[in-house]
Amino acid sequence: MVVPMNSYPTRAPVRWHRIDNGQEGGSVVIVIEKQFGRLESLIAKILRAPVELRRPLDIMNSTLWELMDGRHSFEDIAREMDARYNEAIAPSEERCGTSIEKFVDLNLAIIRTSPISGEWDVSPSS
Repeated sequence: MVVPMNSYPTRAPVRWHRIDNGQEGGSVVIVIEKQFGRLESLIAKILRAPVELRRPLDIMNSTLWELMDGRHSFEDIAREMDARYNEAIAPSEERCGTSIEKFVDLNLAIIRTSPISGEWDVSPSS
């Protein structure tokens, strides 16, 4: 899949929050609830397995995640990432597109053809 320049990559309705690690903006942690089958649920309960997966993002993917608010087009996002990270992200369209595709593959993001207008909440969880 190639992310069209005029599309609006948007965070899916998942739980996430920022952690302050001393860097500008901090890092993002995505929280994914595990979906257990009946037998898996029993085993998880016995083993006291965690019921959620916490997926921390590096600083560049954290910035990308926050820009994927459904109001910025892919073109805007790539331009902003290039302005912030220069050579570290070059070529920004290709690198951002690859990361966005991974978010989509993990059901963490959706590629929209128009800006979001309140269909779901994309803000961080408390």
